[in-house]
Amino acid sequence: MKKILQYACIGIGYGSFFYLMILLYRQGIAPTRESILATLFMSALIGISAILFDIEKLNFLSALIIHFICTLSLAIGIMFYNEWADDIMHDIEFWLIFIIIYVSVWAISCISNSLRVGKINRALSKKRAKKGS
Repeated sequence: MKKILQYACIGIGYGSFFYLMILLYRQGIAPTRESILATLFMSALIGISAILFDIEKLNFLSALIIHFICTLSLAIGIMFYNEWADDIMHDIEFWLIFIIIYVSVWAISCISNSLRVGKINRALSKKRAKKGS
């Protein structure tokens, strides 16, 4: 349960940031209480869906494809729920923004994970060095 909550919170963080960026970019969208709550809920679900990458029986490519489809489905669903989608399937701008956000989140996640792993490795090295002394 703790892991699910952690992933949901991470998703909400990313979703909130990109929601604000979209509002900044698309001046015609007026945020409502419902659209904000729906976007936060969608972001939490996207975050939770990242648990797919922790499933050892799923290879990375399979997890990535499933996560991408889940994220895309949730994003399209929220676009319709918030009445932001006219003809979303033919809207090049939507697809470009979606791909840019998806890749950006992955880049940020990879950098964050790399920094965390580096920090853990340094701590382990210090422990080994103390034991060897």
